[in-house]
Amino acid sequence: MRLSEDKVRRIAERLQDELAQRGLVAYKERPGARRGEGRAERVKRIYEFIIADLRQEDELDAEVEQILDTYSRGLKGTERDILFRKHKEELARKRGYVL
Repeated sequence: MRLSEDKVRRIAERLQDELAQRGLVAYKERPGARRGEGRAERVKRIYEFIIADLRQEDELDAEVEQILDTYSRGLKGTERDILFRKHKEELARKRGYVL
């Protein structure tokens, strides 16, 4: 994964706080909920969403690597990078992913 879990957690916290501070979303707290409990749950859900998305991209990258490994000749440097990007974009488009 390109980002550590700690960085993803901090991104999730920042995203939740920015959305709330700017008034872009309005949250309703559950009746009887302890202070901060709702925020923690929202941060957890954002975190889980980001982690799932990063794992999906890792799986896509692994599949592209398998495709490139099937080439009869070895690919190096820029050629490999270009083919990797093209295969990744094609697989993502077929699956409806947005990169």
